[in-house]
Amino acid sequence: MPEYEVNRSRPDDLPMKDPPPRDAILLPPSRSNMTDWEGMWLRALARPPHCRSLQDLQVIYYGLSGLEALQSLRDSSLRALCKVVRYEKHLANDVLYYTGELSTCWYILLSGSVFIDGSMFLPRSR
Repeated sequence: MPEYEVNRSRPDDLPMKDPPPRDAILLPPSRSNMTDWEGMWLRALARPPHCRSLQDLQVIYYGLSGLEALQSLRDSSLRALCKVVRYEKHLANDVLYYTGELSTCWYILLSGSVFIDGSMFLPRSR
């Protein structure tokens, strides 16, 4: 995953606000009851990393900090991840990579399902 330079203040210079409830972060984007915050999170993730504002980085930070897979990361690592993470949407039967291929990134499943070695995996919910 390429790194992008952000010619702005670091996200830790931002005033901290209370994060949204964790259960609001994990709802799949396809749900009709998607909150305003979830929409803002997905829009910030969809923006190219080099075009993100400080507010985008803060929204992404709060969204990622609510994901179970990332809760063990140090704050500095999570903030660095906010500068390079990106949102991708794939069609059914798209192949992300094949066994034996060098993968240059990893994925967090927000909605839908994925098959790995013949087994189906679904996103976690709370």
